[in-house]
Amino acid sequence: MRSIGSMLVSKFCVFCGNPPENKNKEHVLPQWLLKETGDPKRVVKMCFNYRTKQHIEFSWNSLTMPSCTTCNDEFSGLEGQIKPIIQALLRREGVSVENYISLMDWMDKVRVGLWLNYHILQGNPTGIDPNFHIKERIGRKDRYLAVHSIDTDKMGLNAFGVESLVFHNAPICFGLKINSILLVNISADFIFSERAGFPYPTRCEYISVGDFMGAHKLADFEMNKHIEHPVLHPRMHKASIELVQPILQADVKTSASVGPQKTMRNFLGVNWDVDSYLTPRTYPPHFQAQGVLLRQLQDQTISLPELAQVIEFDSVTGDESQPIGELVAQIYEYQNMLFEKAVPDGVSVDDEPWKGILSFNSAVAEEYRKRSGG
Repeated sequence: MRSIGSMLVSKFCVFCGNPPENKNKEHVLPQWLLKETGDPKRVVKMCFNYRTKQHIEFSWNSLTMPSCTTCNDEFSGLEGQIKPIIQALLRREGVSVENYISLMDWMDKVRVGLWLNYHILQGNPTGIDPNFHIKERIGRKDRYLAVHSIDTDKMGLNAFGVESLVFHNAPICFGLKINSILLVNISADFIFSERAGFPYPTRCEYISVGDFMGAHKLADFEMNKHIEHPVLHPRMHKASIELVQPILQADVKTSASVGPQKTMRNFLGVNWDVDSYLTPRTYPPHFQAQGVLLRQLQDQTISLPELAQVIEFDSVTGDESQPIGELVAQIYEYQNMLFEKAVPDGVSVDDEPWKGILSFNSAVAEEYRKRSGG
């Protein structure tokens, strides 16, 4: 087994991106989760280092990133909330809306943490200079969470999609298998806003030069003021739980001059005539960014405005039930689809390196599908 400790040389805190103060170590996948799923010291073979041209094997508990002590302490409370939630899901018990929001926060944390970790672990093959870290992504972008029940009594922990070059370029979609459940997480700017009835930009320009190179300029916002079913479109295979949360994006220009507790007009695409529509579609206290959770069922999408409401598992039987390999294959295929949608004008995904990156994902998806006999 290769030691990865010396490879994970980072000058930034995984949470805030600043040089770590009173340097600490953050386990990207927490210790309690490693113990919940088997031996924390078990060796896994998870990825390929493109710089050294070698496969990487490591023990889960060695997967760490530098962090500030204060940042680490700040997020320890979230970890404490998540352990009983995961344990309840493993028992197929209902969980409250409020707890699912916390779980979505945690999946944001894990997704970004794995992205930052793997780009170093794999020799930074895409030349990433991270311009955001965990703190800037928790609860800040539209997001989706699916909980799939897996028919197995074997313990185990697997992260899917985090090693792909598509994920390196855009950490939007990944999967996390925890014993007998598979969690699928998707999150990006305005990815569900249009179908969820929230403001969305109809014009997006890629900035190719200057201080904001690589960012997007958003303009010409519209809002449908109704929910289109399914909100995740095209939809994935049926899951026991499917949740979507639209999230308003802060407008840097107006937020400094307009108090967030007085109006919603410090968010992009929001003006005086939509305040009254959006306010009751966020959780109290109102005038905040996070929209009410939407539960996507087979024939309809429903709002879940009460934080104490318990969300029960939906049955997935017969032709609706899919083997784990098919569910995992879908993660890699969805990464490709989302990546192609995000490609700037004038760039062709039929050109290298994009063609090779997408082909790799397609090959991985096909391999997982073969393992399931699909």
